[in-house]
Amino acid sequence: MIKSIIVIIFIILFISHKLIAKDISHDESYNLYQSGALIIDVRNKSEWKETGIIPKSKLVPMLTHARTLRNDFIDNLISTIGEDKSIKVGIICRSGGRSSATVTMLKDKGYKNIYNMSEGLVGDGEKTGWISRGYPIIECGNKCK
Repeated sequence: MIKSIIVIIFIILFISHKLIAKDISHDESYNLYQSGALIIDVRNKSEWKETGIIPKSKLVPMLTHARTLRNDFIDNLISTIGEDKSIKVGIICRSGGRSSATVTMLKDKGYKNIYNMSEGLVGDGEKTGWISRGYPIIECGNKCK
């Protein structure tokens, strides 16, 4: 029952993201990174190990191993971002779904400059996504142990 409720909430957040999320293109995502903005990767540890991570990004997994929303996810995000509601933050995941839901959650908490890096790290695996475009990536290393 609880799993179903979490899935429904996630779907509602995903659908409503179009109303308040700030989706940015691949060029805008790279420019945000280059400007020194905080980048948060909400994928899980196995995904970080598989593809690598964006240098200097913060890793805050959104989902549990059972693919449900982590109970402490929002608290971990706020702890990582800090209390400054005007800080620029790029949120990235595999292909844009989890990151858009995360943007919505943070907007609901009053953060103003939160951006969905909408193509994600992998995108379609061919022409879209951070990796396919040749943007900087490093091995996950000690962050994934």
